[in-house]
Amino acid sequence: MEVITPTNFRKDMFKVLKEVANSNKELEVTIKNSNSSNDGVVIISKREYTALQEELYLQRTGTLENVFTLMENSTDKDFEGA
Repeated sequence: MEVITPTNFRKDMFKVLKEVANSNKELEVTIKNSNSSNDGVVIISKREYTALQEELYLQRTGTLENVFTLMENSTDKDFEGA
């Protein structure tokens, strides 16, 4: 994951946001606290955010586990004539 300082983010904000949106890559903006820990933020594209939300929904509803179970137990015959 690419890391950038708040100063550099402010300097090239539009360019950086456009790059994140187009590349679907994450970007970390570092923010150091007084105790020297990094409590930065991560910027992701809306497309990536939507995909994460969908996956979380599938997990919460048990759908994802059901799909994995079906995949594990499938045979070639399940797909004949399809």
